[in-house]
Amino acid sequence: MVDGVVQVYADKDRTERIYPVADATTFFTDLHYVLRMTAAGNTRTVCHNRLNLLEHKFKFHLMLNADREFLAQKTTPHRDIYNVRKVDTHVHHSACMNQKHLLRFIKSKLRKEPDEVVIFRDGTYMTLKEVFESLGLTGYDLNVDLLDVHADKSTFHRFDKFNLKYNPCGQSRLREIFLKQDNLIQDRLAMLNRSLC
Repeated sequence: MVDGVVQVYADKDRTERIYPVADATTFFTDLHYVLRMTAAGNTRTVCHNRLNLLEHKFKFHLMLNADREFLAQKTTPHRDIYNVRKVDTHVHHSACMNQKHLLRFIKSKLRKEPDEVVIFRDGTYMTLKEVFESLGLTGYDLNVDLLDVHADKSTFHRFDKFNLKYNPCGQSRLREIFLKQDNLIQDRLAMLNRSLC
């Protein structure tokens, strides 16, 4: 690292960089230029108009082709929401699986390991079974709708809403047990990771 910037070399003995990196002064000069451009009124006007145009073109496309696309999707075998793979360049552990996968995982752990001590709350250690009893839930009560862990357009650029959405059954303790790595059992129940790989 040189002046806070990581340098990449072919091996430890070489001094020539594989990827040339701008120094901090050049970087900040370029950054300020880009920020000035995005803040300029003319640029904002053009971008706003262009985005409106694209949105209207998309709505027009939907109006003309939505029925045909819907029929094409229905005739394709094995295509439902649970067979769709997520494509996301900003991946969170809490959101890396679909609801059905998480539901199966929670139910299996509740069935196979109900007496596992999983959390320390309000001065007491609680087993997985006790946590669900305190929430008034059983494995039979759980379903995809009750879990309610899915992102929609309301979570875009809203990390606060994202965090609320990824609390299974609206309970932060279930998120801590099943989806967090820094918990009482050191990520043991978050073995969900392995089944996703």
